[in-house]
Amino acid sequence: MPKKLYFVPKCSGVETHCDGRQNGAQCFGALGGTLVLQLMDKASEIHKYQWTKNGTIILEGRNNKTSFNRIENRLLFTPSDGIFRINNLIRTDGGEYKLETFGSYGKSTGSRFQQLTIQGK
Repeated sequence: MPKKLYFVPKCSGVETHCDGRQNGAQCFGALGGTLVLQLMDKASEIHKYQWTKNGTIILEGRNNKTSFNRIENRLLFTPSDGIFRINNLIRTDGGEYKLETFGSYGKSTGSRFQQLTIQGK
């Protein structure tokens, strides 16, 4: 009788999606998983942006380019569609985040808050 071969895909965790374009968005991610966060529509429409947690800048960009990424080994931001991915979520990723946008003269044009909760054992 011939041997059967089975392909077992490698699972790197759960991927969850959240729309963070609304102020006060509640986002949930699985410990060890990936969060796909729609942070804005397009970064090209924003002169400057900063995404912070507890006053610490996590992500900063200007003129459609990311200029600072604090957790670049686990974080990917795509300015063309405003999607932000955090891979391999850890407990300390949870908390309140703030996205602030600025006009060409450096004046704040608005801010939004997102609450991220990490779930799992």
